Amino acid sequence: MADIFVSYTASDRDWAFWIGKQLEALGHIPYIHEWEITAGDDIYAWMEQRHDAADRVLCVVSDEYLKAPYSSLERRAAQWQAVTKRPGFVLFVAVKPCRFPTLSDHVRRCELYDLPEEAARQRLHAFLSQPQASATAIFPGRVAAVSNVPILVPRLFVGRETALDALEAALGGDQGRVAITAVHGLRGVGKTTLAAAYAEQHRDRYRATWWLRAQTDAGLRADLVGLGLRLGWVTPDDKEEPALAATLERLRHEGEGVLLIYDNAVSAKGLRPYLPRGGAAQVLVTSNAPDWGRLAAPLPLAVWPPAVGAEYLVKRTGRAGEQDAALALAEALGGLPLAHEQAAAYCERLGVSLAEYLRRFEEAPARLLDAQADAVDDYHAEDHPDGLTVAKTFGLAIAEASRLHPGAAGLLAHAALLAPEPLPLFLFAEARGELGEPLASALAGDGLDEAVAALRAFALVEREAVSDEREAGVSTECVRLHRLVRQVAAPAERGAREEMRRALVAALATVYPRDVEDPRVWPRARRLDGLALDLVGGEAAPPSRAEVASAWLLDRLASYRQVVLAVYAAARSLLERALAIIERVRGPDHPDTAAILANLASLLRNQGDLAEARSLHERALAITERVRGPDHPNTTTSLNNLALLLQDQGDPDGARPLLERALAVRERVRGPAHPDTAASLNNLASLLRDQGDLAGALPLFKRALAVREQMLGPDHPATATSLNNLANLLQDQGDPDGARPLLERALAVRERVLGPDHPDTAASLSNLAILLRDQGDLAGARPLQERALTITERVLGPDHPDTAVIIANLALLLRDQGDMNAARPLFERALTITERVRGSDHPATAISLNNLASLLRDQGDLNAARPLQERALAISEQVLGPNHPDTAASLNNLASLLRDQGDLNAARPLYERALAITERVLGPNHPRTAASLNNLAGLLRDQGDLNAARPLYERALAITERVLGPDHPSTRNIRDGLAFVAWPAASP
Repeated sequence: MADIFVSYTASDRDWAFWIGKQLEALGHIPYIHEWEITAGDDIYAWMEQRHDAADRVLCVVSDEYLKAPYSSLERRAAQWQAVTKRPGFVLFVAVKPCRFPTLSDHVRRCELYDLPEEAARQRLHAFLSQPQASATAIFPGRVAAVSNVPILVPRLFVGRETALDALEAALGGDQGRVAITAVHGLRGVGKTTLAAAYAEQHRDRYRATWWLRAQTDAGLRADLVGLGLRLGWVTPDDKEEPALAATLERLRHEGEGVLLIYDNAVSAKGLRPYLPRGGAAQVLVTSNAPDWGRLAAPLPLAVWPPAVGAEYLVKRTGRAGEQDAALALAEALGGLPLAHEQAAAYCERLGVSLAEYLRRFEEAPARLLDAQADAVDDYHAEDHPDGLTVAKTFGLAIAEASRLHPGAAGLLAHAALLAPEPLPLFLFAEARGELGEPLASALAGDGLDEAVAALRAFALVEREAVSDEREAGVSTECVRLHRLVRQVAAPAERGAREEMRRALVAALATVYPRDVEDPRVWPRARRLDGLALDLVGGEAAPPSRAEVASAWLLDRLASYRQVVLAVYAAARSLLERALAIIERVRGPDHPDTAAILANLASLLRNQGDLAEARSLHERALAITERVRGPDHPNTTTSLNNLALLLQDQGDPDGARPLLERALAVRERVRGPAHPDTAASLNNLASLLRDQGDLAGALPLFKRALAVREQMLGPDHPATATSLNNLANLLQDQGDPDGARPLLERALAVRERVLGPDHPDTAASLSNLAILLRDQGDLAGARPLQERALTITERVLGPDHPDTAVIIANLALLLRDQGDMNAARPLFERALTITERVRGSDHPATAISLNNLASLLRDQGDLNAARPLQERALAISEQVLGPNHPDTAASLNNLASLLRDQGDLNAARPLYERALAITERVLGPNHPRTAASLNNLAGLLRDQGDLNAARPLYERALAITERVLGPDHPSTRNIRDGLAFVAWPAASP
C-alpha cells in the first residue's frame, strides 16, 4: 500500500474526491489538499511536504488541469522525479478527453471519461494493481486452447484502447459467477472487431474462446453444440436438444476459463435461453440493441473521434501529407469505422486523394456509401460473401426494424430529412396526423414509443432526455440519428422527399408555439427552432402545398428571434421571406399578408426604423379595413399598432384619434366590459399620460383595471399590467404612497401566476425599486433591482435589450447611492448591449448615451460627457426628428452640460428650443414643459437676469402645482428657485 499525492485542479474536484475514495478502498493513503488544509494554512508548504513524502503522484488530467499553474508545477516535478530518480512515480488518470503534452504522451495512463461508474471503478482498480504474470503461457508456435474466432483483427486497429480496458475491467469484475458484458452501438462501429481483438489479446487467459452467431436461434444452437463437441461434452450422435442442454449444464459447472462471444445478438430476451445459468464462464455480447441492463454490464461503443478517424485514413492510405483533408473527411463520415474503411478502399483502388473523396462524397453521398467495389469483404462475411457497404448495412437494419414495427421505416425516413439535431418526440406524437397514412395510425397511442424501440433495437436511433439550455429541471424526450443513417434512410426519389418535406413543414407549423412572448413555451421553441429554420429558412422554395405553413413558420421563427433572442437582423430577413411567400401565394391584399406586414413593422419599430415601420402599418391597416371592414377586431389592432408608432415618432396628436376610434369600435362591437376594450382604454390612457393630461388618463387607467379584474380576474397577468400602469401614473402625480401598494400587488400576481423567474416579474421588481428609489429608500431598492437583473440575465440572456434596461436602472440607483465607480461600468455595459442589438442610431442608444454622459457630468468629467450628449442629440434629431419630445430632452441635457462648463450663451438657445418643442408637441401644461421652463429660468438666473427668470418660474410652478400637486418633489424644487429670484424684491 502507498501514500499517493493527488494532483488536480478545481474544475475536476469531484473526480479527485471520487478517486481519493477509491484509493482508500484499495488500502492506499490519498493526499488531497482540500481534505487536509484548513483556513490560514500554507498550501505551498503543504504541497512541498506531501509531494516529497509521497510514494507516487496521481495526476487527475483534463485540459483545465494541463493549463492551471499549481497543477502544472506538481505534474512537472513528478515527471522529473520519474525520469531521474523514481521510475513509475507519476500516474496519469484522464477524466476528460484532452491532448497530452508531447513529453507525457508516451506514459501509460488510465482514461475514465465516458464510462459508467462501475466500469470506471474497475478500470481504475486494474490500473493501480501490480501487473500479474499470466497464469498460463503458450510456447510460441503451439496452437492455443480451443478457439473458433472467425474474425481476423485488422492490421490497423486504432482508437479502441479505452474500450479494451473497459472490457477487461468488466469481465474481471464478477469473480465466481458468470460475467456478462454487452458491447452495443451503431452498425459498422466495430463491435465485432473489438470482440475479436479482445479475444486475441487475451488468448492465453482462456482454455476455450468460442464464437457464437447470435442473430438467429439456429446459429446459437449449432454453435453451442459445436462447443460441446470440441470440449468432449457431447458426441456427434447426440440429438441437438439434449446436446444443447448438456453443453449449457457443463458450462454452468465447468465454465472457468471459457470465453463465450455472442456476436450480433438481437435482444436480451432472445439471448437469455442460450446463456449459462451460472458458473464462472465469461460472456461477451455484441449487439445493436442498447437495453442490456438487466442481463449484462452494458458497454456502449462510440464512433471514433475525428482525430482517430483521420489517423486511420492517413495510415491506411499512406497519405501522410493530407492531415487536414483526413480530419475533414473523418468529420463528414461521422466517425463510423466501416465508412472509413470503405473510403480508404476507394482511395486506394482509384488512387484519388482524401480531399477528392471528400468532394465526391459531398456531391453524392448515397452513391459512395453504396459502392460495392469498396465493400469490406470480411464484414458479416458468413451471410454476405461479397461484403456489406455502409448503405446496405443500414438498409438491412431498417428492414429488420420494420419487421418489428410497421411505423419504424416511415418514422426514420421523416426524421432523416430534419436537421442533425435532437428530434423531440412530441413533434411526431402531436402532429402525426400531418405525416399521412399509414404512418399516422402506426404512431397512434404507444405506437411512437414502439417504433422508436424497434429502431433502437438496431442502433438506428438513440433516445435521450435532452435538458433545456436555460430552464433547470426541464427536459425533452428526443431521438438522434447518426449522419450516415440519415443519408441512407432519407428517400432517394425526389417526389417522395418533397412530399415528406411538405408533411414536416405542416407538422412543425402545428406544434411550434403561437405565443412566443410566454416564457413557458420557450423550452419547446428551443427544441423546434433549429429544425424549423433548416426546413424553411434557406433560399430554396417552400414545398408545394406548404407555402402558407412555411410563411407562418417563418413568422414564428422571426418572432422568437425578436422577442426572446433580440437578434433583429436575423428576424427581419425571416419576416421579409415570409412576406414574399405570402404575397406570392395569397396576394398583396390578403389579411394574412396584412398580419405579416404588421409583424415586420413591429420589428422595424424595435430597430428604430420608424419611417419604414409607419408605411407598413399604414398598408396593413388599409388592407384590414378594406377586406375585413372598419369594425373588425383585426382593424382595431391595426389602428392600435399605427397609433403606438405615431407616439414613438412624437406625433401624439396623430395617434390620439386612432386610439379613440379603436376604443369606440371595441366598445360598440365587443362591449364596454370586454378585455379588448380594456386594452384600448389602457393605450389611450398611456397617450394622455405622455401628453401630460394626467387627470384625463387616471379614469381610463382605473376603468381598464376594473374591466380586467371583473372579466379576467384579480390574478390575471393583464390585471397586473393595469396595476403597474395605474401605479406609474400615481407616481407621476406625486403620490408614491398610493402607487406602492399597486406595484406590490402587481409583483405578487406576477410572482404567483407567471413565476419568480419570469421577465414580467423582473419588470415589476424593477418598477418597485424605482419607486423606492424615488422615496429615498435606496437600501430597500437595491436588492430588488439586483434580483430583476439576475432574472433577465438568466432568462433573456446577458445581451438582451430588456437586460440593458435593468442594468441601466441598477446603475441609476448606484449613482444615487454615490457609488459612481460601480455605476459607470453598468452604464457602459448597457450602452454596449443597446448599440450592438438595437444599432448605433437607435433612440434607445441615445438614452444610454445620455445616461452615461449624466454620470460623467456628476463625476466632473465634462469633456468626456460632451461628445456623448452631442451624439445623443444627433441620433434623436436624425431618427425622431427635430420636434420630438426626446429631442427636446437631449437639447436640455446638452444645454445643462454647457451651463456646467460656464458657456451660458451657448446653452441658452438650446434651452429655448427645447421649451418651444415641449410647448408645441406636449402642450403648455405638461410637466415636461414645466421642467423646460425651470431649466431656462435657472440659466437666466445664472446670467443675472432675475426679472426674466421670475415669470418662467411662476409659470412652471403653476403647472406642477396643478398637474403634480403642491408637495411633489418637482413642485418643491421650482418653488425654491422662485423664492431665490423673488427674494431681492421682497427684501426691505
